[in-house]
Formats: sequence, C-alpha cells, structure tokens
Amino acid sequence: MAKRKRPTPSTTAGASTAALSNTATIAAGNSVTPPLAHAPQKTSEPSRSPFNFQVITGSYDKVLHGFIVTIPSSSPPSSASSASSTPKENDAISLPATFTDSFLFTAHTAPIRTLTISPPSANALQKRILATSSADEHINLYTLSSTLPPINFQKLEKATSTLTASNPKNKNLGVLSHHLNTPTAIIFTPNRSKIITAGLDAQIHILRTRDWAPLSMLKCPKPKPKPINYATDYGDGYGPRIDTFNSEVTYGGGAGGVNDIALHPSQKILLSVGKSTRQVRMWNLMTGRKAGALALDKEVVPPIFGNEGMKVEWSKTGEEYAIAFERGVVTFGMDSKPKSRIRTVPTSKVHQIRYINLPTAITQNKKDTEEEEVLTVSTEDGRVLFYSTADPESLDSPNLIGFLGGRSIGMPGRVKDFSVIAVKGNFHLITGGTDGVVRIWDLGKDSEKDIHEMKKVRIGPGEGRQIGCLVGIYETERRITCLGVMEMGDEGIEEEEDVEMSDSSSSGSGSEDDDADG
Repeated sequence: MAKRKRPTPSTTAGASTAALSNTATIAAGNSVTPPLAHAPQKTSEPSRSPFNFQVITGSYDKVLHGFIVTIPSSSPPSSASSASSTPKENDAISLPATFTDSFLFTAHTAPIRTLTISPPSANALQKRILATSSADEHINLYTLSSTLPPINFQKLEKATSTLTASNPKNKNLGVLSHHLNTPTAIIFTPNRSKIITAGLDAQIHILRTRDWAPLSMLKCPKPKPKPINYATDYGDGYGPRIDTFNSEVTYGGGAGGVNDIALHPSQKILLSVGKSTRQVRMWNLMTGRKAGALALDKEVVPPIFGNEGMKVEWSKTGEEYAIAFERGVVTFGMDSKPKSRIRTVPTSKVHQIRYINLPTAITQNKKDTEEEEVLTVSTEDGRVLFYSTADPESLDSPNLIGFLGGRSIGMPGRVKDFSVIAVKGNFHLITGGTDGVVRIWDLGKDSEKDIHEMKKVRIGPGEGRQIGCLVGIYETERRITCLGVMEMGDEGIEEEEDVEMSDSSSSGSGSEDDDADG
C-alpha cells in the first residue's frame, strides 16, 4: 500500500505567516510565545459541530463592522499528543478560527462611543437589538438576525455595504435623539423591556423598548464651582473671560456629565459616575430618585488613580461593584466600604472593566464550583488582567490570577474593549483595540492542557502567568473603540422582537437602504 505524502513544512509555514502578517510576530529573546490552540487531531471519537458567533465593532472611523467567527469543536487531543505539539518559537502558527464579513457601513457622523446588544432570550434564534451611540448625540437602533447568513468569503474593504447586504433579516429601527450631548452608556434590562441611556448632558433616560416611549429621566446635579480669587486666578487688572456662547451651559456637558452607569442584577439600583466628580451616585429605580452619593476621598482613592470615575460595574451576584479610574480600580462591597485597590504593574491606563466567569481549572482556586467570578481589566499596554476579589489579603494586595496579551508576547496595542461569550461549554474572550486587530482567546476547559506550558513572565516586582489560548486573529483595518458579541444559531424559525419606533421618541426612522448614509 502506497503511503500518503505529507505536505512540506515550508508550505504550511508560509501560508500561516502570511495570514497573521505582523500581528503575531514575536521578537526572539525579549518575549515568550503565547499559548496557541493545537490543531485538531484525528481520534476515534466523533467530532462535534462547530459553533458560531458574531462580533460587531465600532471605530473612530464612524463605521460599524460585523463579521461571523466560526470555531471548530473537535475532541481534545490526548495529553501525550499535546505535550509533543508544544509550539516552538520558530514554529508556524495555525489558528483554527475562521472569519466571514456580514456588514460594513458608516453608521454615524462622528466616532462611535459605545455599542450594546440586548441580552439573549430563552429562544436562541430570537432577534437581538443593537444600540450604538456617537458624539453626534444620536443613538441608532437596529435588529440583528441570529441565524447564520449565506457564506461570503469575499472580505469587505470599503464601508459601502448596508446592514442587509448579507442578511436581509437585519433591520434599521431608527434613531433616538433625546440627549443634548454625547451618549456615553447604554444598558438593556435583562428582560429586554427597557433601555437605560446616559450622556454628558448629565441626564439618565429610561425608555420602553416596545414603542421607545420615555418613562423617566434622572438629572445629575452639577458640582458647585469653587469661589474665584481674582488676584490669584487672573492677576491684577484682569477679570474672568466671558464667552458670548458657552456650549456646555447651553447643551450640557463639562462637570457633572455621566461617564458610565451600572444596573444591579435586581434592577432596582443604578450606579453612575461622572466627570470632574470624585463620587459615585446611587439611584432608586423604584421611585426614580437619587438614593445617595458616596464621596471618594484621597484615603479611598489615591490621587494617582485620577480625579473621576471612568467606568462602573456590578458583579453578577450583586454583592460588590468596581469603579475604574484612569490608572486604577477600586472594588466596594454592598456596605460601600472598599475591599481592594488594583493598580496595574507596570502602571498603565485602564480602558475597560467587566466581571466574568472563569473555570476553576484556570483560576487554580480550590472551590467546589466549576466556575469562579473574577474582575477583568484591560489596559493601555495591551494586557487583559484577571483578579480574584473574593478574599483579598489586604486592601492593596489584590489576587492577580493571570493575564493575556501585552508587550511580553508582542501584543502592545491598547485594548479598548473586550467581551466574553460562553457557547456549548466553551469560554472565549474577544478583545479589540486601536490597532484594528480583534483577537479570540480560548478560556475554557480545552485550555487546561496548556496550563503547565504557560511560562511565567516578569512584569515588575511580581510575576504573572499567561492564561488562555489564542485561537483567532482578524484585521479590521480600523481603529476600534468598542465591540459586542452575540451567539449565532443554525437554520430555524426566527421570532421577531416586539419593537416599533414611536414618532415622539425618534428624530426619524431610516430604511435598510439608508444604512450607508448614516
């Protein structure tokens, strides 16, 4: 019997290196190779079907870009085979994830600030609502189909496509224009019945998603100005400069504007942090009024962290919340007392924080549960760090579980946003930054075999370890500001969302053909 001829290593190395270009290049001697997903090997067990999810990115270029990620799910190789296939520094990198563009169009007239996708329902094939905001003071609303569109291997280069180019089931719902300044945060309630928006006009609006009618408006007070000393502030013979037109006074903005909001899992409490204010406000959504304000003095928040809260996030259990400042994060318990202070080493700017669930095999904590909730922080130097805030040793000694990315493995680009999706028991983290690269990391049980291969990297006074496996890299060629992820199902009957645009709450509703003009 004639033996099958295997492909030469040079051919495989050339194809893989060209696909990754300069993104996966790692300097020899100064860095370590990131843990990579091993190529699926043939086993006697039947392979499972691949799973798919859609990634939507917003950018400084005012463009919305959606693409489908497909990751094959095959039986994990044995420990012996995985040990022999440990990636070397000069080995060719073969990533299993594949990408298919679904839409690419100009959605706003200014850089996109944030985007949010409505939570999934019991029906996996139900349509989802996509809400995007920009400095043009508008919130655009779309419905996205959860079924896989026809496969199109042609990459979309220019933002001339429409939302319905690859999937005619996607729709443009219209535009909300109830804010007087840039909307900074958008939240859907878990049952998708309401949407909460906040902006730099110091207003928080609650709307009903069935007809987009406004239900309530919360007004954040502006901080009192400091008294003016004309002699020291302006000098002898000079008075304050008076502008004939002050945009902040007319349209809101400046001190008091809302940077971010966070909804408690009970949907009864809302937290907000604002500009030029070292405090966090608590709102009672049952009465629609302010419930209190927590002042953050220098003993709680060191001055090196920053002068205002940039992000705020509740844990999934609702037992603690975290506030991100420019160069640090502080976590609080339900009694509003600080639990831990996180300062990245080396010090770097913080861009995003989220609470996510990780398998205990990754966190290496001895617990009875299979998953553990951890605080995840993305930084300016390209890292995503994982902290356990359950039992900190002291206020300034958070438990660093590990990190991924960073300069040590040749990924120094800032991580502006990230998201986690769990599909069919697989945990994947998706990161995006201003370098225009979207990376897919495997954090699930399939990466347990790579824990003993993760090299410890010197990151300053302490040590950390790389966790997860890199399974995909996609070049969007646009500076990413935010991203969202949604699961995609196979063919099936898809239900419509019970939403319609009201004339009183929108400035106009566009058709699917007008998406490229937005």
